[in-house]
Amino acid sequence: MTAYLVTLKRKFKIFLSIWQQDGGKTAVKRTYQWFRKRFIKQRLYSSYESWILENQLKPEQIQAATAAIQKWENQPKFSIIMPVYNVNAVWLKKAIQSVQNQIYSNWELCIADDASTESYIAPILKRYSRADSRIKVVFRTENGGISAASNDALAIATGDYIALLDHDDELAIDALYENAKLINQHPEADFIYSDEDKIDPSGTRISPFLKPGWSPDFFHQLMYTCHLGVYRTSLVRKIGGFRSEFDGSQDYDLVLRFTEHTQNIFHIPKFLYHWRIIPASTSADEQAKPWAYTASQRALQESLDRSPYPGTVEQCTYGPSIYFKLHRKLIDQPVISIVIPSAGKIGNVNGQDCCLLENCVKSILENSTYTNIEVVIIDGCDIPNEVFERLEERLLHSKAVGYKFIHANEPFNYSKRINQGVAAATGEFVVLLNDDTEVIAPDWLESMLELAQQSGVGAVGAKLLFADRRIQHAGVVVVSSNPTHACYGFDGDHPGYVFSNMTNRNYLAVTAACLMVRHKYFEEVNGLDETFDVNYNDVDFCLKLHRAGYRNVMTPDAELFHYESMTRPPSVRQDEIDLFRDRWMGYINSLGGDPYYNANFIQSNPFFQTPW
Repeated sequence: MTAYLVTLKRKFKIFLSIWQQDGGKTAVKRTYQWFRKRFIKQRLYSSYESWILENQLKPEQIQAATAAIQKWENQPKFSIIMPVYNVNAVWLKKAIQSVQNQIYSNWELCIADDASTESYIAPILKRYSRADSRIKVVFRTENGGISAASNDALAIATGDYIALLDHDDELAIDALYENAKLINQHPEADFIYSDEDKIDPSGTRISPFLKPGWSPDFFHQLMYTCHLGVYRTSLVRKIGGFRSEFDGSQDYDLVLRFTEHTQNIFHIPKFLYHWRIIPASTSADEQAKPWAYTASQRALQESLDRSPYPGTVEQCTYGPSIYFKLHRKLIDQPVISIVIPSAGKIGNVNGQDCCLLENCVKSILENSTYTNIEVVIIDGCDIPNEVFERLEERLLHSKAVGYKFIHANEPFNYSKRINQGVAAATGEFVVLLNDDTEVIAPDWLESMLELAQQSGVGAVGAKLLFADRRIQHAGVVVVSSNPTHACYGFDGDHPGYVFSNMTNRNYLAVTAACLMVRHKYFEEVNGLDETFDVNYNDVDFCLKLHRAGYRNVMTPDAELFHYESMTRPPSVRQDEIDLFRDRWMGYINSLGGDPYYNANFIQSNPFFQTPW
C-alpha cells in the first residue's frame, strides 16, 4: 500500500505540473497512458494462491517440456542430497515423492539417515529404495549432524550436479527440468539457485521470496540464495564438501567457499522449492536457532579472512530478522578526487537560502572522517568570483590534499564537464558528486572505498535522501525499458525488500549524483558518453562497467542529502530515452531483463512490488 500511495502522490504532483505547463488535455492524456500501462496491461492477483493457480504448469506445458527434453544433447544427471533424521513420516514421504514426480527423470536421490531413533524411518526409506533404483540410502550407525550426513550422501552421488533437499521440504515438479534446461543453454554453469516459498501447516504455499541475480555484495550480508541450490559435483568435492563445524549454516559456508572458485553462477526466477514451516525451526522463526546465525557469522568471518580484503563481521537485527554488516579494512589510504560540476546556484536548505556548492563543500570538509581528498570543481564560467574566493579560503585551510577549479567556457554538457574534471583529477579513485548534496554519514568515503577498492567492483553508489529524509536514490533498476530509482520516495528508514535499503546491494546502475569508481576503470570505459548531455549518462556509464565484467553496488552506509526537488516535472527528453533503449535494451534483454530486479515483480514501478 505504501508503494501505491507514494506512486499516486508523485503522479498527482506531476499531473498538476503538466496541467500548468501544457494544459489540461495533455495532462489527462498522459495520466491515462500511465494508468493504462500500470493497471490494465499488468495483470494483478488477489492473492499469492490465485497467482499460483494461474501460473501452475498445465498438462500441455508438461507434455511440451517432456518433448523438449528428448531433443537435448546434454542430459545432466542430478544427485539430490537429502540427510534424514527423525522427520515426520508424512513429510518425509512428500519430500521423496516430490523428487519422483519430477518432469526430468535423470536423477538419483542420495539419502543418508543420520542414525534416526524413530523406528518408522528405516522401513520407509528401504521401501522407497526397493521400489525405485534411483533412490539410494546409507544408514549411519551414529548421529553426526547434518554436514556429516550430507557428506555421506555426497559420497554415493554419481551425478554431474548435486541439489540439496531437506527431509521435510518439497521440490516443484519442474525443478530439475528448469535446471537441466539452463545447463543446456549454459553448460558452463557451476552453481544455480532459484526462487522459493514456504508451506504452512495447512499445506498452503506462502511467503514467496523473489531473489536477485548473483549479487556477491548482498550475499555477504545475507544468505539469500538458499533453496533450490544446484552445484557442480566435482567442484563441491574439490572444496571438501560440507564442514561440521558450521552445522546449522553449512549451506552458507558451502556457497561462500564454492563461489571463491567460480563465477559461473545463474539464477532461475521461478519458485522451484517449497520450504516447510516447522515450529521451532528457522522457516517459522528466524531466531529459533540462534546458534545457526552464530555459525553463519563464523563462516562469513572465515571467508573474509581468506579474502584479499579482510575485515570483521557484525550481526545486525531488524525486528525478528538477522543480517550481517561487513567492515572491510582499507588496503591503503589512496587519494580520492571529488569531482563536482556546478553553476554556483542558490538553493533553499533547511529553510535558508544558500549557495549549494558552498554548502556541499562545507559538508565534505567538516563532516567527513576521510581526509586524503582532492576537490575538483568545474563550472561554466558562471560562478561569482566571491564564491570562488570563499571556497578557496575554505579549501586552503582544510585537510584536503589539493583542490582545482576548472572553467568550461562552452554550453552545458554534464558528461563533458565530468570528463574534464576526472581528466584533471590525480586521485586513484574519483567521486562524481552533485553540488546539491550534503554529507550525512561521516564515514561515507570509507564505506564506498571498502567496496570500490575490490578489483571486481565498478561503480559504488550512495543512499541519497531528500530534505524530508525520504529516499531519492538507493540503486537504479530498469523497468519497462526505463532506468528508475529503486524505492524512490520511500521513508529513509524503510528497510526495502529483504533489506535492500539496509545492505550493500548490487544493481545494474547507480546515480552519478554520488558515485565512486577507480580512476583507471573510468578511463577504461571512456568515461561518460557526451551524447548523453543531461540524463542517462550515469546509467550508460554503469552499464559499460557491467558489460566489461565489473559489478556495481549501492551502499546505504554512505548517506547524503540530495536536495533535488521531489515535485519537479519530468525533464527526460524522448531522444535520450530512445538512445538509451537503442543502445542498451538488447544487452539487458540478453541478461533476461534487469538481473537485480526479479522478473516476477511488477515491471511498471521500482518498488519491489509483487503482482498479488
